[in-house]
Amino acid sequence: MSWSSGFVGDDLATDMKKILIIAVVFLFIVVLTNLANRIPADEGPGTSFSLKAQKVVACSQNEIVLVDPHQKATRLDKDGSWPDCGSFQADQVQDFYLSRGEKTHFLGFEKSAWWRKIR
Repeated sequence: MSWSSGFVGDDLATDMKKILIIAVVFLFIVVLTNLANRIPADEGPGTSFSLKAQKVVACSQNEIVLVDPHQKATRLDKDGSWPDCGSFQADQVQDFYLSRGEKTHFLGFEKSAWWRKIR
């Protein structure tokens, strides 16, 4: 019998080191992923969103209240980008395109599609 290094234990030790290194790298990746998932996503200014099929039920200089098809009201603090309250008809269903910030930034609105309307 001929062994490459003369001892069976050397090959076993080398194989065990490789397995240990792979296990440590795998655990490091799992721990790093776990830590990264704990950090909340930044919802800073500029994150845009839309509110579909909304009716304007109240509007003032500083806030607006919208109601969706399920009669759930949404109150928003307005910034200076919003049009005059007269632009919104109380009985019309509209889709609003907005952006987050200290106050809600107005990007635009349009008449809702017929199939989204509140009954």
